[in-house]
Parts: sequence; C-alpha cells; structure tokens
Amino acid sequence: MKKTTKIIFSVIAAVAAVAIAFGAVVALRYGDGHAAGSVMETASSDGQSESASNILFLGTDREAGLCDVMMLVNVNYTDDSVTVAQIPRDTYAAYTEKSYKKLNGAYNSLGGAEQTARFLEGAMGIRIDHYICIGLDTLVAVVDAMGGVDVDLPCDMLYKDPEQGLYIDLKKGLQHLDGALAEKFIRFRAAYAQGDLGRIDAQKMFMAALFSKLAEDLSPALTLKLCKAAENVETDLSVADMLSIGVQTLDMDKQRIRILTLPGEELVATESGASYYVLSRAANEEIMERYFGRSADFDREEVFLNDDYKSFGDAYRKYTEYDAQSLEDITENGIKIQIK
Repeated sequence: MKKTTKIIFSVIAAVAAVAIAFGAVVALRYGDGHAAGSVMETASSDGQSESASNILFLGTDREAGLCDVMMLVNVNYTDDSVTVAQIPRDTYAAYTEKSYKKLNGAYNSLGGAEQTARFLEGAMGIRIDHYICIGLDTLVAVVDAMGGVDVDLPCDMLYKDPEQGLYIDLKKGLQHLDGALAEKFIRFRAAYAQGDLGRIDAQKMFMAALFSKLAEDLSPALTLKLCKAAENVETDLSVADMLSIGVQTLDMDKQRIRILTLPGEELVATESGASYYVLSRAANEEIMERYFGRSADFDREEVFLNDDYKSFGDAYRKYTEYDAQSLEDITENGIKIQIK
C-alpha cells in the first residue's frame, strides 16, 4: 500500500468520491501546468492504452476504521461516461470466518484498501484498476476549502450519540453546509424509513451538490486550497494516472454520469439480530456486465450467499430491480427519500 500525503485535490473528494473523477484534470492542469492534450493517448502510467478504468473508493470512520462508504466507479473512455455503484456498508460477505460479515469490516479484517479491492475484484468478477481510501477529517477539510455546499435537506435531522460524540440538529430545506455539518448530513439515517439505504440516497444528493459547486467555483486559487486540505490518502494512483483519468471526464455531459445502488434487500439475521444487506446475484451480475466490464462469473465462490437463513438465500437468488440515475436528473429533480 502506498500513502500519499500531498496528492491533487480530486483524490480527496471524500464521501462524494465520484467528484474525484470529475475534477481531477482541472486540479492537475492548474497544479503542474500540463496541457490536457498531452496525455490523451495514455490511459495509465505504464503506457498501456485502456478503454475504461474501474476504481474502488472507500471512506473510513474515525472510531473503528470501518468503511461506511464504498463505491465502485467506472470511467469509460470509449463512450465518455462515468458509472458510480454504491455498495451498502451492511452488505453480507464471507470475507472472514468470524461472525461479523458486513462488508464495511473488510478493510480492517483483510488488511487495507488494496486487499479489499482484490477481494471485491474476485467476488464481482471484474478488474479493479485502482483504489482510493480517505477518512472523514479529509472530507471536512475539503468542504471547508470549497466554502461549503448547498444541499436541500429532505427532513429535520435530530440525532444524539454521546459515545461517538455525534450530535446532529439540522433543519429541513435548503441549507449551506460547512465541513462539520456536511459530515453530519452524510452520516445521518435515523429518520429515513429505509435506514442506511436512505442515507445512501442522501449521499447521492451530496455528490450532486458538491459537483455543482465545483463546476461553478473551481479556480487556481481554490485548487491550491484543496491541495492543502489533502492528507492521509491511501491510494495506488500516481499523478499521471489522475491526469489521464481526469482528462477524459472534464467536459463530460452530466447526463452521461450515472449513479446507482447495488440492488439487494435489507434483512435481519434472526439468530444474532444483526441487520444485513443481501445482494441480488442476477441483478448485480447484469450491472457488472453492463457497466464494469465483467470478465468472470459474478460471485463464483458465493461469498455473498448465506443459506443459513431462507430469507437471505431467497433474496440472493431473486432478481431485484434497480435504477441508474444521471447526475443531471439528481441535480434538477433531487431524490425522494422516504421518511418515517
């Protein structure tokens, strides 16, 4: 694993990780003077031209090193599109013999971002070219460097967790969120009827707001602030990699940037009482084929299957519908989140 403490701003677009792909080239262009056209023929630092790149984004919490944000991002250079697939943190996955099998624990259990990428690569039947892992403190610093973002909150948000030092009190409607408030918004889920799935939808809203702010305000001065905000980023991406990816995404139509949540079902393991998200094998195999260049069977080893519970097995084998929304649609129409 390689840690980069001074990497270009787009690596640290935090929980709204999709902004990494959107903004990379601008920061690099201002930061090191490279012309965009000079790297159009190179898709990776090893000189090999590629038609697409799959990148795993992980966002860890402060307390336990759990990955509360997991995303697969495909940057397709052939049709000029980006696909972001959010992976629910409670996804059942047998990456360990221990009883805790929620996917957000894989980072700690397997030994880091690279090992998590290799596990998911085999399980999903795709190639994962790069990984990026950041912490919440980086998100806060980035949003503050941008001067905050405007988000239309779907409801009043009230929550207290003294053990984590988490106190949330946000009002429904359009709010200007600084870094600290943005963290509270993306962590909140108490009032959502679908719990963590509601929070994932709220994160889609945050991504759209962040990108809109970035598109409006990005300048050499802001880029310098964002660079200074970067710290403790775990990644295998070089500056050349970031530039080549960013060049392809700079002028992309927001209609060609799509965001989806891996389809599945929220269930409870009756024996332990733990909540899990069970992936739909058929639907996710379709997504990996359609958007991520699947080259092997999805879940060949059946690590996402738990037949100890009939409901888990049924959900795994059932085809679950899903919706891939464009960034433009989310920006213009928002997302309807069910409230309790």
